[in-house]
Amino acid sequence: MDYGAKYIRWAPFAKENPELDGKLPSYDTPVSLGALNKVSENPTFNEAKGYGDNVLKVHVVKFKEAVISVEVTEIPRDSMSAVSGSEIETGSHKNMWFGANDKPPYGGMGFYVNMLLDDGRDVCRGIFYPKLKAMLQGNEYNTNGDNISLATGKLQFTAATCKIGKWRCYSEDFDTEEAAQAWVDGMFDGTSSDIGKEPLAEGETT
Repeated sequence: MDYGAKYIRWAPFAKENPELDGKLPSYDTPVSLGALNKVSENPTFNEAKGYGDNVLKVHVVKFKEAVISVEVTEIPRDSMSAVSGSEIETGSHKNMWFGANDKPPYGGMGFYVNMLLDDGRDVCRGIFYPKLKAMLQGNEYNTNGDNISLATGKLQFTAATCKIGKWRCYSEDFDTEEAAQAWVDGMFDGTSSDIGKEPLAEGETT
């Protein structure tokens, strides 16, 4: 059972050749999306059924996309701009503008969860989405009346399959949060997965 989640990071695709055959996407420098409160995912599938002799003969289910909803205590402005494609003024004012022509970039996103296993072990497990794009949501702003309402920062992403056909990754179970954090970081620089890495030839060294 999971009981916590933290260390959410996002990075845009690399500017040149981000998706090569047989490899996971390559990314630019990751940024923090804030202190993680909650992540909800809702995958959808294309489905087809074929019947013959009055019974089901063929049932095809193919992943279509997944809506990933993220809530954090506060989204850093620079991260919001990077994820959404919005513009921050560079002069004496630092206003952030959202426009009709904003183009949210594709990127990858990862975090880890705390879990208690049936055997009593307390572990961490990383979760990574190799290809997704942000869809900005509307906000609600409340005045301070009889009660104080705390509102989280919200982001919504659409996850798709990357070029190798994968849309989500679970890590192995780690005994420490430091190891889980290193796994998340390694998914952005390619050190946490063997996908796309050619085996060394006999006598060859790294």
